[in-house]
Amino acid sequence: MKGFTLSSGIGKIPYIERFIGVDTLSRNPLVMGRQSCKAVYSWGHKPYSKLAGLVANVFGRQHIRLEDGFVCSYGRSARRTKYSIVSDPVGIYYDATTPSRLENILNGLDTDSWQLSDLDVMREAEYLMRRTVDENISKYNIATDTAFAANDGASFVLVIDQTVGDQSVHYGGMQQADFDVMLERALSEHAADEVLVKVHPDVLAGKKEGYLSKQAKDRGVKLITGDISLHHLSQCKKAYVGTSLYGFELLMRDVPVVCFGQPFYSGWGVTEDNKPVSRRKHKRTLLELFIAAYVLYPRYIDPVTGADCELSDIIDHVSEQRRQLDRVGTNYHLVGFTPWKRKYVNRYVMAGEYNHQHIAINDLEGMPATSANDAASVLVWGRAAPESEAEQILGRHRVARMEDGFVRSVGLGSNFTAPRSLVVDDIGIYFDATRPSRIEQLLQHRDCSDDEVKRAESLIELLLENRISKYTHSDVGDVDQSFYVDKRVLLVIGQVYGDASLRYGTEAVDSNFKLLQKVRENNPAAVVVYKPHPDVVSGNRSDGIDNYDDIIDLCDHIETELSIEVTLNLCEQVHTLTSLAGLEALLCGKKVVTYGKPFYAGWGLTDDWCDFERRTRKRTLAELVYLCYIEYPSYLDIESGEMTSVEKTIYALVKEREMNSGSITAKGLKKYVNIVRNIRKGLTYAA
Repeated sequence: MKGFTLSSGIGKIPYIERFIGVDTLSRNPLVMGRQSCKAVYSWGHKPYSKLAGLVANVFGRQHIRLEDGFVCSYGRSARRTKYSIVSDPVGIYYDATTPSRLENILNGLDTDSWQLSDLDVMREAEYLMRRTVDENISKYNIATDTAFAANDGASFVLVIDQTVGDQSVHYGGMQQADFDVMLERALSEHAADEVLVKVHPDVLAGKKEGYLSKQAKDRGVKLITGDISLHHLSQCKKAYVGTSLYGFELLMRDVPVVCFGQPFYSGWGVTEDNKPVSRRKHKRTLLELFIAAYVLYPRYIDPVTGADCELSDIIDHVSEQRRQLDRVGTNYHLVGFTPWKRKYVNRYVMAGEYNHQHIAINDLEGMPATSANDAASVLVWGRAAPESEAEQILGRHRVARMEDGFVRSVGLGSNFTAPRSLVVDDIGIYFDATRPSRIEQLLQHRDCSDDEVKRAESLIELLLENRISKYTHSDVGDVDQSFYVDKRVLLVIGQVYGDASLRYGTEAVDSNFKLLQKVRENNPAAVVVYKPHPDVVSGNRSDGIDNYDDIIDLCDHIETELSIEVTLNLCEQVHTLTSLAGLEALLCGKKVVTYGKPFYAGWGLTDDWCDFERRTRKRTLAELVYLCYIEYPSYLDIESGEMTSVEKTIYALVKEREMNSGSITAKGLKKYVNIVRNIRKGLTYAA
């Protein structure tokens, strides 16, 4: 099935074919002559849409108009991924001069109209409408949830302004005079100091012109500026609207609404209407309007997986974006990030929502110092040596630190592979045991619900089933595993020499060589396998052991071929300084012995050689997994630029591993070709 459009913009929308139900959307006119061509598509009432209608008539095809659905995207960024689109072969919902599919559904004329009275649909819709309100879901979800002292706490009414040129104004029966009448009506029915005019954000930004800003100022009426959330605006006692969707969003929050235009939700008995639409003959409840507009009319696509989904999934997704935004929560000075990192760091800290600035460390010297009570104002990568000049300067500021997450990528970070997860820690950083960190605070104080524990248990199964580690590797292939047959192996995990987790997380045993010595000393008869870090095996880093002949008496085998996921399953115990492989070994049910102070030690799940004065709480494995893999990190979908979950990240890693299995372990010239490709990808991250 094919479709035709005159618009290049429509064709650039991610997953557009899935949204409109065709295999291919083409701009080639030859498609029109094929039997497989389903329809001609245009965007609402764009200027070219009339021509699109003529083309459809000439070739005997349907003309289908597209528009954003009513829960469409998240954030202020210009590059907003669409979550829903409506496809209307009848008209379009904001055009009251002619019927639309939405109107036909409500008039009982559409094949889906029966669902308006279906008990199962109604029960689900009640739940969805309640979630939409409770979780403050709107069309573009750009508003903040900051406190709003409307009229200094006194009662107020809202008059909703719109932008000049808005198609819904023109096709919804509104003109400048109607907005003037709307304001006069509000002022005649309420005291002047009770009336507030909500100005469109684009008007405040100077991008567009509104209808009521000047009139309100001339009359001394207060203007509401900024992206104030519906949660706060719905505290009003009445709203006056032209055709704005705000009207329906306020209806869902039990606010009486007076319509001066003809929006899709007027004329059905739930609003006071100044311009009734004669075609709208049925009386409909608010729930029926919600079912028609939010459940039956749009099509929802998961922006990360590209699969069909439901409104409930999109609400979950918007809530996840908001949760990540709350975690960032400030305007950062980003210090010391390389150009390659900047692109994806900007996505993680939602630079489109904030005014982050990349500056040099020396630029901080002239800035006023911040106290421990201030919000973190500086974001840096990792942690340098305490005596370094950078840390001395940073010591005068409230700092948040960023590092790779624990489900990072297919391939190594040292090969410039972009990360799918990062952590932002406003207290410390997980590898620094010399002071508290956000993850330590979570593990010490955060309780986990039964649902969270169940999710973590499912996540453990998912990680193991798909052989996911921090740096996910290619399939096993034909690598020889005969050494491990009938042996009880103690696996010693090597780490990169100079790694910050060794500097900030070890005591007497602080190197790979000392670790091997200690393991052999305590287990003289055991079969000991030493596994160097993948960065060491690749030649990108050193583990501090210049000659492996020096450790020939300390281990029985050096494992450089098998991936960590496979090796963990072949051993009985894991001995480590601070490596994340210790946590991954816990997932596999292995005994883990730590000689340093990794973030997952000290909670009763590992045998520890060090003391942990601050870590006094005992944790289950599921609780540890929930807090370390779900609560602490942020996950970003590289393709869409949307924040996502660890579960969807795992599916993306599996897919990426299948597509790139031959290049993950590439060596020689091919390795450097891949590095160049990775750098280029990093510089255009989610672009």
